[in-house]
Amino acid sequence: MRFRRGALFLGMLLAAVTSIPAQQQPEENQWGYDKGFFFRTSNFELKISTRTQFRYTYNMFDADSANDDYGNFFIPRARLRLDGYAWFPWLRYKVQYDFVGAVEVGPAGNIRREPDLRDFYFDLARNPRAVVRLGQFKAPFGQQELTSSGDQEFVDRSITSELFAPSRQEGAMLWGTTFEKKFGYDVGVFNGNGRNVIQDNNTGSMYVARVHWDPNGEFKLSEAAVDNPDKPNWTIGLAYLYTEIQPDTLKTTESLGSQSAEGFFSLKYKRLFVLADYYLRQTERAGGAPDVDSDGYIGQVGFFVVPRRHEIALRYAGLNRDQDAADQQETERRIGYSFYFRKHDLKWQTDYGRVKVDASATDSTTDFFRSQLQIIF
Repeated sequence: MRFRRGALFLGMLLAAVTSIPAQQQPEENQWGYDKGFFFRTSNFELKISTRTQFRYTYNMFDADSANDDYGNFFIPRARLRLDGYAWFPWLRYKVQYDFVGAVEVGPAGNIRREPDLRDFYFDLARNPRAVVRLGQFKAPFGQQELTSSGDQEFVDRSITSELFAPSRQEGAMLWGTTFEKKFGYDVGVFNGNGRNVIQDNNTGSMYVARVHWDPNGEFKLSEAAVDNPDKPNWTIGLAYLYTEIQPDTLKTTESLGSQSAEGFFSLKYKRLFVLADYYLRQTERAGGAPDVDSDGYIGQVGFFVVPRRHEIALRYAGLNRDQDAADQQETERRIGYSFYFRKHDLKWQTDYGRVKVDASATDSTTDFFRSQLQIIF
């Protein structure tokens, strides 16, 4: 398995080093602000930017729930981003660090949040048709997951995206677009056990492939038609993910696997934004037990009542963790309002939604009110 992973990696490097050179280096030192503070020389560029979200959430539970309604303030993201190039303009890098990080359980059993490295990778970008990416970054699966949390139409992503998208992994990827940026692809191989993992405890790998077609030119991954485009800008595509789960991971004598497929569509036109996403997953189980088939979907639409300023959005999302079990379904209904001061860089969002979980004796319905201010600079 590791030999196959290494062979794919060498093939990616060969594609990168045989590509034609990219843009010329600047002749003079430059500095200033362009969606972040930057400093640029003939062989080095550094851009510094931040993203912070301040959120209030109020949770409302069923009348027969053991939980009491409550609200709280918190900072879901406080990130510092560094990117640019080193030695050559085509040797690009990105580092993103989150100061509030991920939820961890402390030694005394207390729940706390620890600082967390999100992205750290290099792009060998001599040719836009064949770029090699090495490091820790998002595996190319899940349209909403690949869209930055700072460019979401709602306060956060849907329950379906959270379940099916693998997010950040450590590995290598070959990606590119045509010069007109109407067609793009991503193929990657990853460890398959998440980000910031000290030891790869799965001798198998995660393989991901994604293709997309943007008929009217590049579709930048962001939600909401904040630019009010005067012609339809849309994308449609497919993605496939296969994860090998080796015996030493599950303490079983069998090599198992899980495969997922995705079909997605997004549209921006004048005041309108539309997102449609569908997932299928099949997971093998040990001991000859039947495979677990699951699926999920996201339908989302947003409309600017006042162009570039006031937007109303609706979302309906659902997932079925096991299609053979009627009590494994979850649905999310949500309505949201956003006011954009400076596009996604400075915006205030609020939404109200309901998540319903059908899980036999533990069926539950929870309502959420969320309000968030986002500042990017």
